[in-house]
Amino acid sequence: MLHLLKPFVSLFREMAEMQYLWTVPVRLDNSKLVSRLGSEPHTPLDEALRETLRGLKCLHAAPSQAVSLAAG
Repeated sequence: MLHLLKPFVSLFREMAEMQYLWTVPVRLDNSKLVSRLGSEPHTPLDEALRETLRGLKCLHAAPSQAVSLAAG
């Protein structure tokens, strides 16, 4: 169906062009970034989740009142 509608619907044309990405794994190499930075920066999971929820206005507590999301 997707291929039949490609000439008429630009979305389907673009989806058909990217279809290989749905079946072939894509691996990204960050060795150039790590060589330039010295190490790969990581945001702790609980901090990233807290800030995401705050940005979505799902969490309104101040940082000092926020419950730690880390297990343990």
